[in-house]
Amino acid sequence: MTAPPIENAIALHRDWKRTKFFLNHEALQQVIKVEQTQVSRSLSGTIVEVTNEENSAIRVEIPDIVSVSSCADLTLPPGAGLCIDTTHGPIFLIADSWESLNGWLDAIRLVYTIYARGKTDVLASIITS
Repeated sequence: MTAPPIENAIALHRDWKRTKFFLNHEALQQVIKVEQTQVSRSLSGTIVEVTNEENSAIRVEIPDIVSVSSCADLTLPPGAGLCIDTTHGPIFLIADSWESLNGWLDAIRLVYTIYARGKTDVLASIITS
């Protein structure tokens, strides 16, 4: 999915980045890069090492979800918009396709329904085994 920068949920379209997410019995969470090191040679022949650390990510706790729906809005980048309304406010993401969006909607609703019925431990044992 495509997500806005963590520090600016209303960022310009060009600042949104395609990234991976995972969903389990606890949350929908963005997969983060812990550390990426790039080694290159400068024009003078010196080896330069650049480290890029990212340790913050979008995380939506299952109990915080109020509703999920598809959405389209001119303030969002083009594509299959996903709106997750939470107790802390809405979170907007863009799925890779409309078919993918339907899959995310179904999966989030299923996990939330299992949570609401108090069967999270059953789901956790299925996911972790």
